[in-house]
Amino acid sequence: MEIKSGKVNYRRANVADVEILVSYRIRFLNELGTRTGHHLDSAKTEVLRKALQEYFARAISSEDFVALLAEYEGEIIGTGAMVVWRRPPRFGGLESGKAGYILNLYTIPKARRKGVCTQLLNTLIEEAKSLRLKYLHLHASRNGIRLYERAGFVEPDEPELELGLG
Repeated sequence: MEIKSGKVNYRRANVADVEILVSYRIRFLNELGTRTGHHLDSAKTEVLRKALQEYFARAISSEDFVALLAEYEGEIIGTGAMVVWRRPPRFGGLESGKAGYILNLYTIPKARRKGVCTQLLNTLIEEAKSLRLKYLHLHASRNGIRLYERAGFVEPDEPELELGLG
């Protein structure tokens, strides 16, 4: 696909875009699952679809969530989002307790390596700055890590651990 970068329209998602966000989130998770061996069957996909519809419908109107869409010639070719979350304030730039979490950065296969994700990420970083956030976090796939490093993301000094409870 020949993408002319000046012709890609980047915009904030609104409530009318919930189904697009749901669809692209599921596409993203299915692609990721193919690489990691975690597949969603149709029953799990339907449960996830309903949960995502509720989440995006509620979150889009919140100042703690920003979703972006990249559109080219009438087709959505990429998405990206940021959740603003709060935790107890601390020194080192987090006196406000607010930080951002980048997620759902996804470009359809035929539009990859055309600068779409770079522009979505840069726009999300600018949104974070306008919200006066001092830190952004994300989980990087192997395919996306260079994009994030070029934008200035680094591995944290201390590892993040997780515990599955379900």
